[in-house]
Amino acid sequence: MKKILAAVLAFTMALSLVACGGGTESGGAEGTKEKITVWHIQPEDTDETSYHQRLLKWAEEFNAEHTDIEVEVSGAKSIDVILTTIAGGDTPDIFENNWNMAPSWADKGALLDLTDYVNNDTEWNKDDFFDAAWELCTYNDRIYSVPRLASTTVMTYRPDLLAEAGWDHFPKDTDELLQCAIDCTKVDEDGTIVQMGFIPDYYWLDNVLWPAAFGATWMDGDQPNFNNERIIAAYEFQKKIFDEFGYDNVRRFVDTFGHYATTEDPLFKGKVAMHWAPCENLDEMSEYGQGIDWELAPMPVAPDGQGGQMLSCGVWEVNAKTKNPDAAWEVLSSLTSAETQKNLSEGDFNNGAYYSRKSALEYVVDELDVDTAVKETASIFLNQDLYHFPMLSYTNEYLDAINTEMVQALMGNTTVEEAAARVQEQMEEIANNS
Repeated sequence: MKKILAAVLAFTMALSLVACGGGTESGGAEGTKEKITVWHIQPEDTDETSYHQRLLKWAEEFNAEHTDIEVEVSGAKSIDVILTTIAGGDTPDIFENNWNMAPSWADKGALLDLTDYVNNDTEWNKDDFFDAAWELCTYNDRIYSVPRLASTTVMTYRPDLLAEAGWDHFPKDTDELLQCAIDCTKVDEDGTIVQMGFIPDYYWLDNVLWPAAFGATWMDGDQPNFNNERIIAAYEFQKKIFDEFGYDNVRRFVDTFGHYATTEDPLFKGKVAMHWAPCENLDEMSEYGQGIDWELAPMPVAPDGQGGQMLSCGVWEVNAKTKNPDAAWEVLSSLTSAETQKNLSEGDFNNGAYYSRKSALEYVVDELDVDTAVKETASIFLNQDLYHFPMLSYTNEYLDAINTEMVQALMGNTTVEEAAARVQEQMEEIANNS
């Protein structure tokens, strides 16, 4: 989740100017086409299998089929650039965003309310998207986003290293994962770590991943609820590993790692027996891990069976200042149709990708010639319980507070309970003032 915490201060400043913005220019004289601009954040690659080229082909086909609308696609637009453009008044009609930005953008009037379009366009078929994706697109009971690319994490592991430590199976729950992590760790006589079973904050400290695995929630109704027993259990689980081997000692060991999802990945180098991986890195893992005995598994859950996979989502949104909302929806409904998402799910270099329509995920599982790890991950979206952070006006502040306070607990500077209580206190104050 740390990856999605973009610089929010710039957003707040820029969004205050959105009321001054205008929309895209529309056709004036009779017979001219309504121009709808679509901005995405990926590079403008030239390979025909790339996301950008697939969108250009979709736009070409759309334009050929429509006499009243012309789509123009532009890529390599960062979220900062999109926001700055909105503030300047020359806005795109449709643009990509991260799910967690929607509440603040909606509160500032930057996003078109899509609720009626989504619910009333029966041909488009809202129900083809898995339910949890819609939860990340809904704020204050209104839909401001349409799901695009889904993201989760999986466990990658070395069966040979687990076998050396006496494990003939991958841990079935978090209790077993903790024990396996300890069993698979090797320490020299001088205390230097030479192999770790598992490091809970590698690749980074993820503050949704582990609470999701333990079946935690972050809210009780409309009130923050961070210091509940499942949140505490999620962080105590991580802290036990650091306490066992020393936080600073683990950090020194991590400093010896090469870059993840390359030939230098610590899993491939035998430095760790297990680590979690974002699903978007699996094609690189498959490429650079050839010839190495590694496998994939869903995240282990709490011993009582509660918990599941974390979910994050990239989304499409519509500028509230678009001059023709109906035309914008017609474009967006085509852009996110079952046919289009099925094509996009073939992915860069035809390696596969995870789009939020169930039909697109089933296409990856049943029909695409892609790596087994990609198929297994697509199945996770279809078959596993998915947990996500709540959509709140203070989502980013909540995540920032969690990261600031809970790392102190993992470092041993405070207890998990004390750190969680500080988060709770901060969020109660924000919630009461919202």
